[in-house]
Amino acid sequence: MKKVKLVLGGGSAYGLAHIGVIKAIKEQYEVSSVIGTSMGAIIGACLACGYEAEEMLDLAEDVSTLELFNPLNLDFSRSGIFDGKAILKKFEDWTDSRVIENANIPYIAVAYDLTRQASILIDKGSMADAMRASSSLPFIFSPHELGDYQFVDGGVSHPLPLAFADELPGDIIIAVNVLPHVANQAERYRANKAKAPNKLLRYDVFMQSLMQNQGFMAIQSILDLEPDILVDAHQPKLGFTDLKKAREFFDFGYEQAQGAISDHTQPDFAPKLRASYEQFLSRFIHKSR
Repeated sequence: MKKVKLVLGGGSAYGLAHIGVIKAIKEQYEVSSVIGTSMGAIIGACLACGYEAEEMLDLAEDVSTLELFNPLNLDFSRSGIFDGKAILKKFEDWTDSRVIENANIPYIAVAYDLTRQASILIDKGSMADAMRASSSLPFIFSPHELGDYQFVDGGVSHPLPLAFADELPGDIIIAVNVLPHVANQAERYRANKAKAPNKLLRYDVFMQSLMQNQGFMAIQSILDLEPDILVDAHQPKLGFTDLKKAREFFDFGYEQAQGAISDHTQPDFAPKLRASYEQFLSRFIHKSR
């Protein structure tokens, strides 16, 4: 059985699809290591702690949105809306306060440090701290401070951390992208007097803008670094706040992973994958000229 180094991207609630992907992968391969950003770091940590996919799904379905975004947990330092203490406590409970050095498989969480203005690979210390650091969404949560580090979400620079896959052991790389698809064409402005259908709240404006930016960055990583298997597990029928629809994300991720793995076993998979990469890249190059 081939050993897989698993690369899990960020994507807020979309990242719950990672759980279904993991179930499908473990039916065919041995996961020997995992690296993740944001929600990918959270799911990856649970995997590294020995949780099975169904157990992770149980954890996800048990999370209360109010518990995580409670007005009692406002950040009075004004570096975020929430201080992140509640979610850190949740991570400590899930991991039983384990350290990364004692994980079942090698694990890395990718976070961005505002002090050094650089991505940081967290491969030692508290598993819960690594999860909190990697998923510290700017504006929403205050930066996670560890020593002189001020960590924010790893998706700031590496929403799909393929660039660091070589840091981990494994025979093949499977990357899982859950971010929205990025349009490769622009539309011309057409003047009109129609009103916008819905007034977006600040959170929606921020998150939709962030997701599109990170989606483009993830595509660039895929094109540049070409994983052995790519699982596109973005569920367009759900939203980034749909944390209570974990089962739907799970089912979708499982189906998408099964399809990607099945395609990989076909004899002409490698040439087709290379052709699809080149075709996609050529559209970007053409549009930028």
